Amino acid sequence: MALSPEALKKIELKTEVVEKRSVSVPLHLTGRIEPDVSKEVNVSTRIAGRITTINISPGQIVRPGQVLAKLDSSEVSDLESDLLESGSKLKIAELQVERERQIFDELLRRPTALIRARALFKEAKVQLKLYETEFNRAKDLHAEKIVAAKDFVQAEAKLAQANTQFEEAQSNLQREEHLYQNRAMLKRDYQLAQAEAERVRNHVNTLKQRLAFLGVDQSALAVVTNQGKISGTINLLAPIGGAVTFRDVAIGQVAQPSVTLFTVSDMSTVLIQVDLPEIDVRKVKLGDSVKAKIPSYPDEIFEGKIDYMALGVHADTRTVSTRARLSNPSGRLKKFMFAEIFLEGSPNRVLACSKDAIQQHGEQKIVFEQTKEGFVERPITTGIEGDKYVEVLTGLKNGDIVATQGSLMLKNEITFRHSDD
Repeated sequence: MALSPEALKKIELKTEVVEKRSVSVPLHLTGRIEPDVSKEVNVSTRIAGRITTINISPGQIVRPGQVLAKLDSSEVSDLESDLLESGSKLKIAELQVERERQIFDELLRRPTALIRARALFKEAKVQLKLYETEFNRAKDLHAEKIVAAKDFVQAEAKLAQANTQFEEAQSNLQREEHLYQNRAMLKRDYQLAQAEAERVRNHVNTLKQRLAFLGVDQSALAVVTNQGKISGTINLLAPIGGAVTFRDVAIGQVAQPSVTLFTVSDMSTVLIQVDLPEIDVRKVKLGDSVKAKIPSYPDEIFEGKIDYMALGVHADTRTVSTRARLSNPSGRLKKFMFAEIFLEGSPNRVLACSKDAIQQHGEQKIVFEQTKEGFVERPITTGIEGDKYVEVLTGLKNGDIVATQGSLMLKNEITFRHSDD
């Protein structure tokens, strides 16, 4: 039916081309707000101890490294005592290293043992020549029966003794010359002292690292090593910045490593946990956009993206655990808030027309197609339905033009004219 330009202007009619479009089927699900799994940390002590100080309250915002609580530990006191004793041993070992270094330097500058060995060798050599001369003289005199046999035997004994002393002096000289030429042997005691000092130093460093791991800060370690004071106190530190969302500790309580004392949650980003029905898994993929409505903020839409889908289906509920990440810089989204989630789903390329073009006539869906003669009512059947567009299965073809805005008034206008006829 053709309408006059005045009638078309009156109903402010707009049209749109029917063509192939990407239509995403939205899914409406429910879920809950949860902290980002990578930004929530449980805090517990690494060693048993009695709580002496608590510095924070539930809900308080803390910065990374801030002291949450302090506790006393007898094991920490024992380690600090061991550190103090090992520090004293290290000082003694370092003094021994310095002493052996000085001795080594002196041996290099003035090899006393070698000088003495040379002197003894020369003395033994002279003595040997002297006793050889006396022995030869006594031997000749004894042969001529000028001296008694006793004197000859005595000269022979002295020569044997001088020969023994010479061999010992010669061997000692050779040993000292070898030692001096091989400097590493001279350095042995110095190196042994260095090794002992290094062993003690490593033990001290190990104790410091263990105490730091348990929560003793550097200032407390400095007091132990420099002033010799033992405190036995360790600090429980916030591992990340965020809000303290859990606290289960009291002053005087004996804390154990197996018990969570605090939970710190960085809520600058949050997750929406959704149980996606198995039948809809094919419609959703990682990276898909998500829109969420929170009852506390009914007039706002929060947007995010799917960043996790479980690999398996829950056997009882036949759902797949799915998470979407949302930005929450102001912290308005709170832990365990209820949320309505709208998932766009994966798009399908189909022949589609605008939702605004479709009217209901009894049980039949209709559109108004623009032709040369005017707008003609066309019955259609539809398929998948997106936010703005609906798949057209029958009744229209690619390139047809249909009325969108004002189609309801067009329907009323045409119906009114039919009734007049």
